[in-house]
Amino acid sequence: MSLISPLPKTDANPQVKEKLENIEEAFGMLPNIIGVMARSEATLDMYMSMEGGLESGELSKPQREMIALAVSQANECRYCVSAHTEFCSGLGLDTADIIKSRLCEADNPKDQAMLDLAVSIVENRGQVSEEQVGEAREAGLTDSLILEVFSNTIFVIMGNYINHLARIDIDFPVCALDL
Repeated sequence: MSLISPLPKTDANPQVKEKLENIEEAFGMLPNIIGVMARSEATLDMYMSMEGGLESGELSKPQREMIALAVSQANECRYCVSAHTEFCSGLGLDTADIIKSRLCEADNPKDQAMLDLAVSIVENRGQVSEEQVGEAREAGLTDSLILEVFSNTIFVIMGNYINHLARIDIDFPVCALDL
């Protein structure tokens, strides 16, 4: 049972209700995490602004989902692993790619460096070693991409931690954390 329940659209102020309706239209549903964030319009706005900013970045949507899977697995966030597994279905990532991403594995060296960096950010609370940054650069990540991996990681951590705090009921096909 959730510690913080999603805000029903009927209880939302007009501005939040409009945002929730737009999200519902885009996703075909209103994910429980968004409903929980809607309890604080500032939190919802921050999350949506972060997502909008990252969509205009250099990383592709599949790469962003790979990061989301690796980070959510590293943070043991079952809600986000389940949600992002579902989101991958229309992006050309198959089951093997999804599992590899959760295990922080990629076939492409640049994608591998991206995942390694993202998980290192999680495991080291942002204090990534000079060696790790050097390895990312050697694999082809520019400083711009390094910062974008960092920003995507922080975005995913926000969702992970909101789920940990609120213990949100999973409204996607549930994935086990054990691989």
